[in-house]
Amino acid sequence: MALQNMPDVVECIVACDIDEVTLKSIQSESIQIHNNPKTLVDKFGLDAVVVVTPNETHYSLGKQFLSQGVDVFLEKPMATTFDHASILVSTAVQEGSALKSGFLLRFHPCIEDAKSKIHGGKIGAIQSIHYRKKTTRIDDAVSHSLDSLAIHGVDLAEYILNDQTPLRISEVLGTRTQSQLTLEYPNQVEIHIDVGWNAATDISELEILGTDGRILIQLQNHKDFIIENEDIRTVSVNSNRTPLEGVLHDFLVSNLPSTASSTGSILRTIQYIEIARSQLVTSGRSDTRELKR
Repeated sequence: MALQNMPDVVECIVACDIDEVTLKSIQSESIQIHNNPKTLVDKFGLDAVVVVTPNETHYSLGKQFLSQGVDVFLEKPMATTFDHASILVSTAVQEGSALKSGFLLRFHPCIEDAKSKIHGGKIGAIQSIHYRKKTTRIDDAVSHSLDSLAIHGVDLAEYILNDQTPLRISEVLGTRTQSQLTLEYPNQVEIHIDVGWNAATDISELEILGTDGRILIQLQNHKDFIIENEDIRTVSVNSNRTPLEGVLHDFLVSNLPSTASSTGSILRTIQYIEIARSQLVTSGRSDTRELKR
């Protein structure tokens, strides 16, 4: 467990779930257990809460914990609607609490290194970004692939393009469990996102195409990636943290410069995903739509 690897930051870990079977499955002397989220903060005197629950519960739990005056880390999506996400941000401001979301790929060591090389001109001007996440995991019959999977691709585009905002959704295809999304950014840069559950094989990769080359990152690999320009070479990366450990450390240690998504970026990302989801009509296809900026 990532939090157990941070003894210099975390003094007390409490796992809370209303499902007794889940609680009984936790086998660790360093983790206390509790079965009531309403009494969790007061009973254990917590400073922060990490919410990793079904998407539809993020808003209610996040609002509850923020109202109790603790810092809150919400697994993405922070909420499934822009309005709910906006309320969470406002509540955090009112309570003076930190609110962050689980866009852990910003802390992937290969992506961090690749971004510096891109902006150093190693592959020329960016032409397109391709994010692919197909998993053999079975869907939970409730969550939408745009909310749970495609949202990472939209956030990565914001990160790599230094918070540029998309001009339009060029196309969105698919179903609740499998979806493809294309966004157009300034300078004719396109972001192609292809995600889904129930796949035949696992695919998890990020490809950035430039005028003078390309970068390919296998996201399960935190040690190296491929860059192609005049030749093809493997770039090694040194890191002692996983992306999950990185994003949680960023959340818990507030006095350091942050790579995490800003609240503005999070709200924009949720808005784009909400629009894309609304555009998936019965036929499973929707065409170009301009975005309000």
